Amino acid sequence: MTNWTPNIERKGAPLYLALARSIAEAIDRGELSPGQQLPTQRELAERLEIALTTVTRGYREAERRGLVRGEVGRGTYVSGSAAVDGGGEGDEGGPVNLRPNTLLPLPMMTELQEALAAVVREPNPALFDYGPHGGRWRHREAGAEWLGRVGLRAAADRVVVTSGAQHAMAVALAAEVEPGDAVLVEEVTYSGMKCLAGLLGVRLEPLPLDGEGILPDALRAACQAHRPAALYCMPTLQNPTAAVMSEARRREVAEIVNDGGLALVEDDSYGFLLPELPRLSALCERAYYIAGTSKSLLPTLRIGYLRCPVEAVDRVEAKIAATTYLASPHAAEVMARWIADGTAERVMKWKGEEARARQEIAARALTNWEYRVHPVSPHGWLSVPEPWSAREFARQAADRGALVTPADVFAAERDRVPHAVRVCIGPPRSRAALERGLTALDRTLGSGAESLEVVI
Repeated sequence: MTNWTPNIERKGAPLYLALARSIAEAIDRGELSPGQQLPTQRELAERLEIALTTVTRGYREAERRGLVRGEVGRGTYVSGSAAVDGGGEGDEGGPVNLRPNTLLPLPMMTELQEALAAVVREPNPALFDYGPHGGRWRHREAGAEWLGRVGLRAAADRVVVTSGAQHAMAVALAAEVEPGDAVLVEEVTYSGMKCLAGLLGVRLEPLPLDGEGILPDALRAACQAHRPAALYCMPTLQNPTAAVMSEARRREVAEIVNDGGLALVEDDSYGFLLPELPRLSALCERAYYIAGTSKSLLPTLRIGYLRCPVEAVDRVEAKIAATTYLASPHAAEVMARWIADGTAERVMKWKGEEARARQEIAARALTNWEYRVHPVSPHGWLSVPEPWSAREFARQAADRGALVTPADVFAAERDRVPHAVRVCIGPPRSRAALERGLTALDRTLGSGAESLEVVI
């Protein structure tokens, strides 16, 4: 049982709602993990010095939102990732989950499940044994073909297979940086990068953004001020802002990166939706290019492809050996077959079409508000008007029926947090459920901030 104690706000909303919010925020921050047992209701009531009935109502509200599950005689546990991070609608009457960046190809799930089962049933001993750290040659060739389809030509001897895009980020950075080094990132960046910075002991230096991503003048100034070892960025459908760099901007950024001698780590998790754009890595001299399968296909496949500089392949393979030893051969084999038989292409095509249809719904629902998005992006950046903070808006939106992610989760620097939330259009199982969640956001914005503290 965890000794977690929430820091609940005792002003404004009822205490039981504040407790449910605190549970949601602790899950967002990673303080509570799927399967973790919460304190007993009586124990928590004593710690917080509140009524037992208040804790009971708070736990029930958290369960209604799909955050926890109660087991008779055993206690209350944080829900598994499907309930917390996916699911979309949550329990009956619960809020619509617009937090995780997932879009499952539900019409194709039976076909995909059968393909997964076929690989496991096949009597191929090699798939059950250890292999090269960077992946079997057949799987590296498949990765090179995949990278070519999503936007970057690559030779198989420069491609390694990783356990997802997050793992690719980790080994690429580990091959280039030392503790204490500076790594440049967008001012709001993928939250996994913030976790990696702590793991690797590097400091993140944020770069301001506009509608096309990184500002070249700011990048040039940061190179002079911080002498960074690397730049990590998402030029295509940046997470969380959905910004897309123009070709001209990419060329300008690449010139600065090359002049500064930086290693580029390009996270192209959403590039499959816009394959026609030139990849920044193609323009940079020392570039690591990442294309995972979690966003383009399935989150649980956990396969990433990393194109490395020629001279860095051995270093990267050593980092793979030190972390996961090798990516799952079964998952890599599934991906290789799906690339070869066209399954991967069909899933990507469906996702692009579905994302476009869902963003049209979002555009209608949020037409009165500042919602930055690209027509095929799986996420958008919703500005929060005065007097809200992003986190307070997210709290009130949850109470009204929609779960979104506030900007501080992505902010590279604590003192530079935009007044915005990320809205993901993929998690709801149906477009009707998505519309319900977006309508809840619209109503929350239209209601004005509640429970603002007045100090005399």
